[in-house]
This record gives sequence, structure tokens and C-alpha cells, in this order.
Amino acid sequence: MPLNLYPDVYASGSVPQGWVPIKGGTIKYPVRNPEVLRYLRQLLVGKWQKVIKKGNSGDIHYFEHASGKVAGVKFFPVQSEL
Repeated sequence: MPLNLYPDVYASGSVPQGWVPIKGGTIKYPVRNPEVLRYLRQLLVGKWQKVIKKGNSGDIHYFEHASGKVAGVKFFPVQSEL
């Protein structure tokens, strides 16, 4: 499970250009998977949390360190209803 460390979500290259977070659309909670948390702490020691941010064109899911650095950034586009 190789996760790369980035200074912010935009530096990961996973977030499309023009993506803007929706106000009040952020959920943060502790990392529940002990193996993932152990791996993240090998990357950078300290407190990590899972973050889900809703945006104009989709959601981004990532792990955020107390320093503001991020890892495991994934973008999930909004599914259009037909």
C-alpha cells in the first residue's frame, strides 16, 4: 500500500483543475485501520486523520497529518443522474 506524502491535496495531482471545496462539506475522523495508521506513522510520526471533502465536481478522500501534509489522495467525480 504505497502512499506518497504531499504538502497539500493539489500537489498530489489527483485533484482536477477547477475543483473547489463546498463550504461545510468536510468530514474528519480518526484513522480506524491500525495497519494504515502504522504505515502513515512510518511516513510521518504524529497524529493522522481521514478527511472527506465535498467539492463542485466530486469528493476527495485523503489522510491528513497534524502538520497539514497529506497522503493517499483520491478523487471521486460526481455521478450524474440520468
